[in-house]
Amino acid sequence: MDFTHLLSQASFLCNNKDRICNMKTLKLMLSSAIIPAALLLCLYSCNSGEDIPDAVRPQKPSVETEKEIPDHDFLMGSLFGFEKDVRNGRASASGGTSATTFYNRPLFEMYEFRDAVSDQDWWDNLVEEYLYAGLDYMIPNCRGCLPRADRYTDHGDPAHIQKLLNALEDRGAKDMKIAIFDDAPASWAAALNFDQNGRYAFDMAAGDRYPIDNILDDEEAFQNIYKYIWDYNIKLAFDNFYGENQKYNDFLLRIDGKPLLFVWSPNGFVNYEYDGVKPVCTKRFKKIFDRIHADFRERYGEELHICADKAFQDRDPYVTGKVVESMNDWFVAAPNNSKSYTLRSVNKYNVGVACPGFWINDKKGDKSMFFDPNHGKRLSEALDHFISYKASFVMLEGFTDMYENAAYFRSTDSVFYDYPNQRLNILRKYSSRNAYPESMNVEAESCDRYFDRSEGNSGRQYRSGDLDVSRADDTYRSWCVCDTEAGEWLEWVELPYSAGNSVINLRYRSSAESKVKFTVDGKDCGEKTLPSTGGQWKTVTAATLEFDKKGWHKTVLNVVSGSPDFNWFSIDRQ
Repeated sequence: MDFTHLLSQASFLCNNKDRICNMKTLKLMLSSAIIPAALLLCLYSCNSGEDIPDAVRPQKPSVETEKEIPDHDFLMGSLFGFEKDVRNGRASASGGTSATTFYNRPLFEMYEFRDAVSDQDWWDNLVEEYLYAGLDYMIPNCRGCLPRADRYTDHGDPAHIQKLLNALEDRGAKDMKIAIFDDAPASWAAALNFDQNGRYAFDMAAGDRYPIDNILDDEEAFQNIYKYIWDYNIKLAFDNFYGENQKYNDFLLRIDGKPLLFVWSPNGFVNYEYDGVKPVCTKRFKKIFDRIHADFRERYGEELHICADKAFQDRDPYVTGKVVESMNDWFVAAPNNSKSYTLRSVNKYNVGVACPGFWINDKKGDKSMFFDPNHGKRLSEALDHFISYKASFVMLEGFTDMYENAAYFRSTDSVFYDYPNQRLNILRKYSSRNAYPESMNVEAESCDRYFDRSEGNSGRQYRSGDLDVSRADDTYRSWCVCDTEAGEWLEWVELPYSAGNSVINLRYRSSAESKVKFTVDGKDCGEKTLPSTGGQWKTVTAATLEFDKKGWHKTVLNVVSGSPDFNWFSIDRQ
């Protein structure tokens, strides 16, 4: 086969991928060795819109057969880190550390286009992905802020919550709620060490241990650690919702009327015993939690719901259901532990915690802290467990956690994700309120796969690759697919459709008449003529569908003619 013919065949396969697959001829062509390996790479590249990585791609199953998820009513939220290098994309661009590969890198690209994007962009996209996933609440991982300018580190500063609130308000996301997460190893111990010693660390040696011993009878000793817990973190976080910020108060997640605060484990900075005294923390953590409750009541005029890590009770048996409202067990990524989820009951609250996968130290060949996502089945197993045992609320680690390969966001990962929206789709399937909403927005730039005829991203926004994405400049801050051409397409592996009639409403702009066509599970929904909008955004009904029962379906937006820009489309139940 000469090279000219090879290129011709490659072009045919890329441009006719859907027709080939729908005719079920691809398998025949493979089995009869008609397609050489180079063409297979071309076909996959056209299908995914992403470069083939050096690593061999794993075999991936087709979309899992739709299963009936039992009715349930637990609240589901996800913890997210918002360190500076996560927000600006630097951590993702690094690809990992000397020990860990960041497989779960975000689809949303900040670093490559850093001159054309702002910090608020990261928060806007974060909110959009939470809304797409149908989650009930967001959990910012707060690590505090020291009052000294020479001791500032942007690794979880509660002041950034204002940007989160701006993004929620901008999109009119009144139903999304927020719980606060106090990352105790950082905000309690590392902050103290950084302030006093200039060394940000929480792994205390015996001679540099956390100064908790004398806090029962010595108020000065108590305040020496408590100010880092309350003044420099928890209070700063909740101040975003009270006083001059009272208009944001309804965004707080309340459990039986009380705002929710998670407090993470003292593991790593407080041992079980010192000098033969076990446990060294008796009544000390109780005093801290009692003071947090009292200070919250005094400052904000209402009661607080504290969900503490059970490790506090392990070290202080006085931390009971009379001291904190609920507890969680977190999860343990350790040898011989196959479960990446836990459920703990205290008082009347069943609190679930889970991660979708986990792997650190892979470059060292270490699998002692490895949870295989197993094509999303690990996450589904955890959520099935929470349904079976009637969880009250669920905390998922960790929406942006590429550091430990435990993320949920859209990802370019081709090793542990089957497609970019996979984990967000699983979350929506298990959403108690939002699995099949009356109306669901789907952002054009969020597609799982695409075919784009031009090289590079002409708009230099949102994602790397050849898909052209620019600013939308529409009713709220967002992005759009631009510079489209006839024959290009955007594909979503699966989207939810309710039983009965649904319409797809498309938000577009164009300077001339164009035509588009939606296909759902390969079924042609008919061409839709899009009149010129004079460059202004307009919404039109582009397709009408009917299904006998609810389910998830592959959806493709095809450009038939013209060059329209696409902001989003909505799936609306009639």
